[in-house]
Amino acid sequence: MNMKRIAAAALSVVMAAGALAGCGSSSSASTAASTGSTSATGTGEKQTLEFWYHSGDPVTDAYFEDYFTELNASQDQYEVKYTSFNFADFQEKFQMAVMTDTMPDVVSLGFSNVATFVAQDSILPLDDYTDQISEFDKIDEGLLEGMRSIGNGTLYGVPFAYNQEVAWYNTTKIEKAPETQSEFLEMCEEYADPANSSYFYSLRGVRPYDSLVAWLWTYTDGLGYGGSWFDDEGKCILSDPAFAEALDTYANIYKNNWVSGDSVNNNFDQIVAEFGAGVSAYIVHNSSSEPTHLQNLGEGNFAAARVLANDQGHYFASGLQPNVYCVTNQGEDADYTGALWLISLLTSAEVEGGLCEQLGRVPCNTAVEEQDWYANDTEMQLYASYLTDDNYYQINNPYWLPEFSGFITDDMTADFQAVLLGEMTAQDCCNKWAQAIDEYQAEYEASL
Repeated sequence: MNMKRIAAAALSVVMAAGALAGCGSSSSASTAASTGSTSATGTGEKQTLEFWYHSGDPVTDAYFEDYFTELNASQDQYEVKYTSFNFADFQEKFQMAVMTDTMPDVVSLGFSNVATFVAQDSILPLDDYTDQISEFDKIDEGLLEGMRSIGNGTLYGVPFAYNQEVAWYNTTKIEKAPETQSEFLEMCEEYADPANSSYFYSLRGVRPYDSLVAWLWTYTDGLGYGGSWFDDEGKCILSDPAFAEALDTYANIYKNNWVSGDSVNNNFDQIVAEFGAGVSAYIVHNSSSEPTHLQNLGEGNFAAARVLANDQGHYFASGLQPNVYCVTNQGEDADYTGALWLISLLTSAEVEGGLCEQLGRVPCNTAVEEQDWYANDTEMQLYASYLTDDNYYQINNPYWLPEFSGFITDDMTADFQAVLLGEMTAQDCCNKWAQAIDEYQAEYEASL
């Protein structure tokens, strides 16, 4: 898979921003407690390594728990303790561990969370340690550059297993998915049957940012800025009236009763449940929901499709957001040998390939592409096709801003819900978002 063209474009936006300154549920039974125990005990007992996973779900937890059971039994040096968290709870839990000096040895993070913890100095810079990560040279170079861009040139984690934004449709209800936003709106109206609780689309009102920004940027064609949130003068483009029109059009799907009345409070679990129960025939989510659709609908009853395009044939989706393995910063004198050993195993083609096959995620270790399951997986080929399509644009979300994670999780949810309920106009909403991003960017530039 060739990610370099798109990742380089994302990096250029981040570096341009810097230049402006110059001008799921926990299933682990154990309670996490860091031991910082990557140094020998001198007793002959195994050294304990704590690994926290930031977004647990039954499939992921089963995979890791089986893997670590086998790993712990296969060698006498380390005992890895695995703890997973619901995504909504993780940041608070890890923040508490930072404050109480009880961090685990290794932690996974979502791409949007990295800057927050880098700013707190709780994540170890890895540039001096990459020679201790066995398959580091096989990690996609473009994704590594994207990681370095968050750290202003410093590498704070090793990417693994990213999701591609995709549309899922029920093949027993519709023969093919809509290709454009115009077709999508027509099908929302055509299939809406509120009296029988049947709709074409499940709209996500809670944490809507990926599907929402994809709609906004596609509708406006990104104002010609190629996926950037900023214009040529470095100002956020969201206040442009075209974005308000786009937001109004999307909100009207709810206001016209073309989606369920519950949509305003729908999160991931709810849109997937509606889709799985046949309440809706189409959702926009990422590749990781495939196992749930398989369980709910059964093989052959659903399919993946490219996300919606605009009238120019262009389609936008959030820039590649790999999950990231990080070593926590235990201090200058800490021994990180065990943590680096663990990351070497987790980022190997064998382990990452198995995880991606189970979860429907796209591997960051390029050696996985040589595995049979990857070559024979039609969805993986769909995701890969985005990256060589001149009509595809990545929305280069400003993940370098420490506040951005909270903004897309909290602010965008509250404000989008207010627009859906008629408590805020689309233009006021877009103006508020643009003002916030401009303030965050100004603070970032001042810190450089």
